[in-house]
Amino acid sequence: MKYKFLIIILILILLGTSILHAEKPKSKALAALMSFAVPGTGELYAKNTASGMASIAAETLLWLGYFGFLQQAKWAENDYKKYALAYSNTHLTEADEDYYTLLQGYYSSTEYNNFVEIYARNGLWYGGWTEEEYNQFLAEYKYEGDEAWDWGSKDVWYRYGELRREKNKYKIISKFTIAGMLVNRLVSMVKAVHSVHLYNKGITKENTVSLNCGYDHLLQRFSLSLEKRF
Repeated sequence: MKYKFLIIILILILLGTSILHAEKPKSKALAALMSFAVPGTGELYAKNTASGMASIAAETLLWLGYFGFLQQAKWAENDYKKYALAYSNTHLTEADEDYYTLLQGYYSSTEYNNFVEIYARNGLWYGGWTEEEYNQFLAEYKYEGDEAWDWGSKDVWYRYGELRREKNKYKIISKFTIAGMLVNRLVSMVKAVHSVHLYNKGITKENTVSLNCGYDHLLQRFSLSLEKRF
């Protein structure tokens, strides 16, 4: 009887040890959150190494592309500023972005200043401006002296516009890489949740442990068995 009791105790100890060492189910919410923060980490958490590394590699390439296109935009900006200084007859070495936009929109400062004067006269005649407001507007918006420009050739002017558009192109492409990062996160989240589902389903089968008890009427004795599925 003592031996049977010891055997039962041993079986219970084995059962408890098996349960304690069984792999715990993983959280789908945590996996999704990890993949949203850093794509691929949710899949790695769910032991899906190949998918996780693919998502991390895609994210790395997108970030490299993003910074690369921003750098290209910066170089294009430097190019059109140097071009403007060399060919537009302006004497400004530093100016704000509005000024460079006007250089693209108007062939010369004379053309632009004529537009400003027409607008100011309309304000004086029909808009109720005072003489002081009229003069203040002209002083603020007209470009004269070192600020004046004249491209001299429409081909040269058009080339400046092309350089400006080159910068805008890289800026737009960099925004597409941001959209790609968002898509990569969504895809990684879906794959992470699915990976957790498969992982939990797998450990449920692997860690199935059952304790079976029975009574043999012919032999008039109880039987106890421990079954673990692998």
